[in-house]
Amino acid sequence: MTQQFIDMWNETADAFDARYNGLSDDNWAQASNCDGWSVKELVDHTVATQAGMGGMIVGAQIPEGADWPTARDGIRAALGQEGALDGTVNMPPMGGDVPKTMVFGILITDMLLHAWDVARSTGQDETLPAGPVTAAYMGLQRMPPEMMKAEGRFAPSVECADDADEQTKLVCFSGRQA
Repeated sequence: MTQQFIDMWNETADAFDARYNGLSDDNWAQASNCDGWSVKELVDHTVATQAGMGGMIVGAQIPEGADWPTARDGIRAALGQEGALDGTVNMPPMGGDVPKTMVFGILITDMLLHAWDVARSTGQDETLPAGPVTAAYMGLQRMPPEMMKAEGRFAPSVECADDADEQTKLVCFSGRQA
């Protein structure tokens, strides 16, 4: 089971990597689709979350302020170690000790949605990998509303067509306008 999380993180990291590498010098300062954040602030948030929380969970030694390639490579190396996602981690906001895979799933969802945000904000391909989209959408639907809609997390869901594809449903459920 932990291999599924590793595979999804790698697939999502590749999607984020493609958008990161597609940024031009002009993109960094422009506004993102996340209210009040520039593209640089959005990328910095994503990298800091992956490096800080993700690095801590898997035991990666990533320097504070690391860029995306450094964070990505550090987490990938740690994920290659036997048992990197075994066990639990203490997360007081989630009620104490929770499975590492649960928190890692949230990190995958965060990076996946922000890959879409970067793409939307900079005119890049918005298509996300199907497997992580399915997992993220299912995971968000199971998240307690008070946790999902807490300050700084997700905006209220946006309406979308009943026959929308799963990525569109994920994006709308997470409060983004598809």
